[in-house]
Amino acid sequence: MKLTRRNFIKSLLGSSVGLSSAGATLSSLSLMSSALAQTNNRFDDYKALVCIFLHGGNDSFNMLVPSDDVDYQQYQNIRQNLAIAQSDLINITPSSAMPYNLAMPNFMSPLQQLFNQGNLAFVANTGPLLQPVTKNQIQQNANLLPPQLFSHNDQQKHWQTSWPEQASLTGWAGRMADLIMDTTNPLSMNLSIDGNNILQTGVNSLPYSLAASGVETFSALDPNENWNADRVNIFKQLVSAEQHILGQAHNAIYNRAQSNIDLVANAINSIGEPSISYPATSLGEQLKMVATLVSSQQLLTQPRQVFYVRMGGFDTHDNQNNDHPRLLQNLSEALFAFNTDLQARGFADNVTSFTMSDFGRTLTSNGDGTDHGWGGHQIIMGGAVKGGDIYGTMPESLTLNSDDDFGDGRIIPTTSVDQYAATLARWFGLSANEVNAVFPNLLRFNNSDLGFMMPS
Repeated sequence: MKLTRRNFIKSLLGSSVGLSSAGATLSSLSLMSSALAQTNNRFDDYKALVCIFLHGGNDSFNMLVPSDDVDYQQYQNIRQNLAIAQSDLINITPSSAMPYNLAMPNFMSPLQQLFNQGNLAFVANTGPLLQPVTKNQIQQNANLLPPQLFSHNDQQKHWQTSWPEQASLTGWAGRMADLIMDTTNPLSMNLSIDGNNILQTGVNSLPYSLAASGVETFSALDPNENWNADRVNIFKQLVSAEQHILGQAHNAIYNRAQSNIDLVANAINSIGEPSISYPATSLGEQLKMVATLVSSQQLLTQPRQVFYVRMGGFDTHDNQNNDHPRLLQNLSEALFAFNTDLQARGFADNVTSFTMSDFGRTLTSNGDGTDHGWGGHQIIMGGAVKGGDIYGTMPESLTLNSDDDFGDGRIIPTTSVDQYAATLARWFGLSANEVNAVFPNLLRFNNSDLGFMMPS
C-alpha cells in the first residue's frame, strides 16, 4: 500500500482502537493531530455543540415522573417528601414505548413544549461505566465499578473525559479538537464561558475562555484606554528588542492571545442584540453569549465549535423542595430562550445542546434532600435532534432493592457516557474510526449510536 498522508492517518486511527494504555492512545492522538494539521477545508457546513454542565448532581428522577395512579404511588412511596405533587405534573407522550407513562413537573413547562414540538429529547439513565454491568456482576466484582463512584470531582472528570482509567486528563471535546481543529486558526474551536475545564482540554488543544459579558482583556495593556498609552508604548519597545529565545516565545504567546482577544471582541461587536429576551440568570447570560458567538462564526472562520457553560447549585443534600424546582425552572426558561433565539437567527439546525451532571441522586430522601447517586436522565435540544422521545432504557420500576438499585435507590446506568457523547460526536462530523479513537472504551458497548440525532 502506498504510504500517502490519507493512508497514514487511517493506519493511526485503526491502531489506536486496540491500544492497551492511556499513554499510547494519547501519543497516537497527538500523532494524528500532527498528521491532520491545516485541515481547514474538511468541513463545508457549520455545526456546534453546547454542553450545559449541571454542577452538583441533578436529581433527574424529578424531571421524568411516572404519571398513572399505581406507578405514581410507587414513586411517591420511595421519594416521600420529595415527590412532585401529582396535580403539578404535565404529561408527555414519547414516541417509543416506555415501561410506564411519564410526566414532567409544571415548572418545566417550557421544556415540555419543546419536547412536544420535537425539538427536545431525553437520554434515560445515563452515567459513567467501564462496561455494561448488572447488579449481580457488581456484587461479585467491585472492580467493575468506575473509580471513586460517588465523588463530585471524580465523576465530573468521568463525564468530561469519558475515559475513567486515564491518568493524564484530556476531555473528549479536547480530543475531538486534536483530530479536527484547523491549526492555521489560532483560535480554539473549544470556547468556554466558564473558564478552564477538562472536557475541552486535549493533547494539543486548550479551550479559549471568555465571560458571559465578553472577552477578558489584558487590562494594563489595553490600547483603548488612554491612561495605558505610555505603558503600551514601552511594552512594544521591549517586545521588539527581545533577542532571547524564551523572551521571543513569551512574545509569541502574548501576540497570539492579543490577536484572539481582538478577533473575538470584533466578532461579538459585529452582532446585534437578540430579538428575544433571555432570563436574567447566570445561565441565561451565558447562553446569550453562546448565541452571539454562533452568529459570528463566519468572522471566526470556525466550521466546528464546542461551547461549555455551567449552572451550579444541584448538590441538593438539603432544602431540595425549595431549591430544585427553582433550578429546573431556571434551566427550562434559559434553554427555551436559547432555542428561540437560535431559531430566529437561523441556526437551530446547526446547534445541538446537551446536559451533563456529576451523577444522578438517590431515589430515597434523607429527610430534606437526596444524596449522591449514579445513573440519571439528560436533555438534548436542537433542530437536528430527533425530539419528542426518550432514548436509552428507563428503570423498570422505581423501587428499592430492584435489579436497577445498587443500594439506597442509587440506580445503575443502562447507557454509558461513551454512547451518549459518541452519538453527538458522529453528528458533529467525526468518522467511525475517529469516534473510536476519541472514546477508547466505546467498543465495550453494543450500541455506539443511540439514534437521537438526525443523519448528517
